[in-house]
Amino acid sequence: MVTKKSRLWALAAVAVAITGFSSCLKNSDPTPPEPQTLIAFVNGVASPTYGLDIFQEGQKITPTPIAFGEAVGARFKPDRYKFDFKKGGVDSLLNTLTATYDTSAYNTVVVYGEQSTGIEVHRILENFENISRTKTNVRFYNLMSGPDGVDVFIGANKIFASRYYADFVGGGYSQFEAVDAGNTTVTVKDAAGTQIATKGDAALTAVGGAYNIYLMGQKDSTGVTKPVIKVITYQ
Repeated sequence: MVTKKSRLWALAAVAVAITGFSSCLKNSDPTPPEPQTLIAFVNGVASPTYGLDIFQEGQKITPTPIAFGEAVGARFKPDRYKFDFKKGGVDSLLNTLTATYDTSAYNTVVVYGEQSTGIEVHRILENFENISRTKTNVRFYNLMSGPDGVDVFIGANKIFASRYYADFVGGGYSQFEAVDAGNTTVTVKDAAGTQIATKGDAALTAVGGAYNIYLMGQKDSTGVTKPVIKVITYQ
């Protein structure tokens, strides 16, 4: 269960939470720290009408629904948990994930898809051991449904080519790519070079840090669920 100290933090605080967690793991204090595992939840469900509520073993742990494109995180006691994902404010089950969360592990749980085609859940067991310590590190997830591949540019450089919707299922594309750290622009284009989405304030500034880049939304939409790029920071 989530302890009193393990509240769900908003996206901006996830990096802080992970930094603190890492510091605890490396602490030389002879007093053993309390075992913990960290889980970040990402809402990539392209819905204009509802957010996402999370239930842990039947108990709601989201004070308010997580909006499209947002993320929250918390420390948990290591154990096997069942998480139910429901429409915000409505007792309507979208999907369920049951898994074991080990001590000192970093987990990212991505909920994505569309109501018409089904909501999916993908768990990432993070591994930062082999990332660059002299550059920053990025990884890309295409959560925008459709049959066409996309290319991802950081600045003027194409970093990821021909990435398809949910091509990460099964563990593919789990490795990070090392790039120069700095404030930059992330742009996603289709195969013809037409821009789908751009993020002009991408602060990929942490040397030795790691970032998950997500493309979310519905292609050709101009409303709430228009294609958007989101970045989650692990520092």
